[in-house]
Amino acid sequence: MVENPKVFISYSHDDEDHKEWVYRLATDLMGKGIDTVLDQWDLELGANLPKFMENGLQASDRVLAVCTDNYIDKSNGGIGGVGYESTILTAELLMNQKTTKFIPVVRSVTKSMKTPLCLAGRMYIDFSIDENYADSLNQLVHEVYGLKQRPRPKLGPNPFKPNEKEKPRLGESSTTFFHKRFSSAFPGVRGINWFEENEAIDRLMILLEQPLVFEDGIPIWWWRNGDLQIKKFENIGEGVALMDGQELSIKKIAAVNAGSYYQSFVYVEVDPMKPTGLYQYDFQSSIENFGYASEEYAIFDGHNITREEYDDNAAVVNGKPVDLAGNAEFRLRYLTPYNFLIAAQNSPINNNSYYRTRRIHLNQILEGNLGLEDLTDEILKLPKRGY
Repeated sequence: MVENPKVFISYSHDDEDHKEWVYRLATDLMGKGIDTVLDQWDLELGANLPKFMENGLQASDRVLAVCTDNYIDKSNGGIGGVGYESTILTAELLMNQKTTKFIPVVRSVTKSMKTPLCLAGRMYIDFSIDENYADSLNQLVHEVYGLKQRPRPKLGPNPFKPNEKEKPRLGESSTTFFHKRFSSAFPGVRGINWFEENEAIDRLMILLEQPLVFEDGIPIWWWRNGDLQIKKFENIGEGVALMDGQELSIKKIAAVNAGSYYQSFVYVEVDPMKPTGLYQYDFQSSIENFGYASEEYAIFDGHNITREEYDDNAAVVNGKPVDLAGNAEFRLRYLTPYNFLIAAQNSPINNNSYYRTRRIHLNQILEGNLGLEDLTDEILKLPKRGY
């Protein structure tokens, strides 16, 4: 989308009322950020009129042809400035039949054909009814900016064809599902086993391979300050994994299988990553409140943008506002050491009474004041959940 599109207004000087109407239209377009070329303010006595017309028609993004009976007659008959402009316009249309550069603006036409012959068959915008001026202006502004008032909807699936992307059924408890995945990722593990960096990511890739989302639920969750589902996990290289938008520089993980099958879990610890530079942070305040510091941002077309821009679905890229059109990817990056737990949805860890203690214990592990064995002992004491 062009920040300030440029338009040239081609019209006939029918009378003072019509000139005033064109002046109002041009003024309103300027107020909407559209750079409008108009003889009434861009020409002075002694100016080269043909050159002005040629430059205006060629250098503008769009050309508005304000159609009246007089304009149509002059254009079809090759009379005066309108006739000269229609000659240039016709030549450009012959060179590019698919162009949408020229927009007929129907103002006052009594003829059955609302546009000159050179624009015959082109869709026009109707300004004939003064009471509808504001609506027509809004439609024109959207068109010049290339924004549809009614965008094309997303194509849905064929209702008579089976949906190939239909989610599978889980068909078993989340603890049973997690135990099977755990056994595949950490065969033979009993007690607590540690894995570091790339090997840790490889093991997590097995634990969290697709599918993770099922018709009857999402069986694997992660816990830290809250309870969140895991829908996607991928290795994006250089020791970094992406889990539902979270960038994780994996330092080490521990596979914990120290009790019954439903009590198994994975402890994950990540190294801090460099800030994006989009924000200024009070790290100490964040650590005191949460035990860690993080930042939220998004990536659009290779550019980092702020969380606020992501929420607005628009951002300033290379100094210009850009419509994101829902194509930005949300990211969360940890700026200090961070840790969390992965387990089945119905793991004993999913316990509201353990929420505060869990956060304190995880912070203490990061501080070196608590061992994972101590955390494991506390988790093994938690009651089994119902199914």
